[in-house]
Amino acid sequence: MLTTRIAHLLYEPKDSLDDADRAPANPIDIVLHIAFLALIPTVCGYIATVHIGWDIGAGDPYLLPASVVFYIAIAAYIAFNVGVYAMGFAIYWLAQTFDVKPNPLHCIELAILTSAPLFLTGFMALYPVLYIDVMVGMVALAASVYLLYVGVPIFMHIPKEAGFIYSTWVVTLGLIMLVVFFGLSVFIFSGLT
Repeated sequence: MLTTRIAHLLYEPKDSLDDADRAPANPIDIVLHIAFLALIPTVCGYIATVHIGWDIGAGDPYLLPASVVFYIAIAAYIAFNVGVYAMGFAIYWLAQTFDVKPNPLHCIELAILTSAPLFLTGFMALYPVLYIDVMVGMVALAASVYLLYVGVPIFMHIPKEAGFIYSTWVVTLGLIMLVVFFGLSVFIFSGLT
């Protein structure tokens, strides 16, 4: 069910978010879709890093041994899953500020739908040229932020003006979580080497 919404989201975002609000996904769909979407950048990144090599613009493609990348891929997969759930609970937690009482699963569904462009750009790792992947990633990030600004008023049933403020807080919390994840990953992997 979420798969058709994600496909529809790419060309009719507002209609797809309206449909998702009217018929929320069930918990099993939510768990399976997060698990599947998190596999896309993890598997593609693993293949690119071990078998193809990253072109960083200077010299030969950069490869890492499979034994090292395996642990990085597992950690990334866990971080992607935790990140989506954390964003869903951040959306739910912020609802108190706006006197809204949403279902936590509905908030996680919004986090899945808005993060879908970022997960789908994981396929770009199969073409591991750093500057191109960064540019595509920036476009996907802009699409995710757009979907968040469109989706919050729809899912929370609040006016667009309040939805703008709500979405801005969600983006701020997302940036804080990103910094925390980066800090933890640097700390963990510096301890491994």
